[in-house]
Amino acid sequence: MLYPLSYGGAGGNYPPTPEGATGACTLPAMSTARHRFEYLLFDWAENFSRGMCGVRCGFFLAVRDEGTPRRIYFAAPSGPEVDGEQKNKLASLYPRWFVYAPGDEAGAGYLEWFDLERRVVERWLGRALEATDFFDVRTTASRDWPSRWRISVR
Repeated sequence: MLYPLSYGGAGGNYPPTPEGATGACTLPAMSTARHRFEYLLFDWAENFSRGMCGVRCGFFLAVRDEGTPRRIYFAAPSGPEVDGEQKNKLASLYPRWFVYAPGDEAGAGYLEWFDLERRVVERWLGRALEATDFFDVRTTASRDWPSRWRISVR
């Protein structure tokens, strides 16, 4: 169950389930992360949730058009984590978003974002992303910032 930060952790005001919503924030057996920017953003999300909740908790962050946070929903520290159904409910209400779901161990988890601009992420990280942050660690290939992405970190 996710709780909106603006409600101080109290539940009860949840969006309706969109028709046909499926999916889950489950982790594959191996990491899908291949770029430094993925690990930088994962570390930021893990530290942000720990700083806000005292422990690693999943969260959904809705982002306004200009890149500022609109609403943050945190999973209860003692309850179930973010799952695909919850993410899909919230994603149907907000056009830009970021989601973090911690794994069973520190340093493991899931990230996904939609329509998230690089400048917003750079502000969260407190630094500009550099060309080396986009190199694929398995090859010599590089890429640009993906405004839509999902990864599992193991």
